[in-house]
Amino acid sequence: MKIAIVGTGYVGLVSGTCFAEMGVDVTCVDIDINKIENLTKGFIPIYEPGLEDLVLRNVKAERLHFTTKLTEVLDSVQMVFSAVGTPSDEDGSADLKYVLEVARTIGQNMKEYVLLVTKSTVPVGTALLIRQTIQKELDKRKVSIDFDVASNPEFLKEGDAIKDFMSPDRVVVGVESEKAKELITKLYRAFLLNNFRVIFMDILSAEMTKYAANAMLATRISFMNDIANLCELVGADVNMVRKGIGSNQRIGGKFLYAGCGYGGSCFPKDVKAFKSHFRTKLL
Repeated sequence: MKIAIVGTGYVGLVSGTCFAEMGVDVTCVDIDINKIENLTKGFIPIYEPGLEDLVLRNVKAERLHFTTKLTEVLDSVQMVFSAVGTPSDEDGSADLKYVLEVARTIGQNMKEYVLLVTKSTVPVGTALLIRQTIQKELDKRKVSIDFDVASNPEFLKEGDAIKDFMSPDRVVVGVESEKAKELITKLYRAFLLNNFRVIFMDILSAEMTKYAANAMLATRISFMNDIANLCELVGADVNMVRKGIGSNQRIGGKFLYAGCGYGGSCFPKDVKAFKSHFRTKLL
């Protein structure tokens, strides 16, 4: 199977490299010429334990390739994964310009069926915008070509991303056709054989699952920060409280560490986008 992954940031490069390690022929695409040239030479733009060795091994095995032009590989791949950035706009909402640009490029250049799978974290309903964008470009060309869109959000932890990808808690996939489901089932066949959970659902639910997961983890951190403030007021030890409630199997001990807040590349951005998206829906 041949696939393309657009975006060689943290999600795109890790996902593409791990797919290649599973035996898939992967082409990673990025408009940043310097980044692609460096990757071709074996220079990795991010640090993730084990990633450099995997990249070099799969490039040598000719399963992992890099290019600046999606149009060069579009005719030879069955699936295109979109792993481009969705930065926060001024109002906190997710900026989808890069996501929709990938869709436009596909609509302008596709000659046969393609499945476009979103890996980026996007607001609920983005798949519909992607479908409309592709169809609009096909209508401009006055051609009728079948295509599908799907959602396959990532759940990678920095520092543990290779393990998270290769031995996942779950793989969430949102599809709207049997053809798309068959293609993704084929892609993840190795996971199914190893009894990892590949959970198929509708696209809207898959998009919501990603935001809900990040919001839940951010909520646990925020809750423990408030509990820590209360502990200071009454003289309790928040670390003992954490151990006490974390021992409850219904709660568990992860993401219960109090601190100054939460950071990273995802939680602040996604919580803002989640809030902005649903504020718009509810008003």
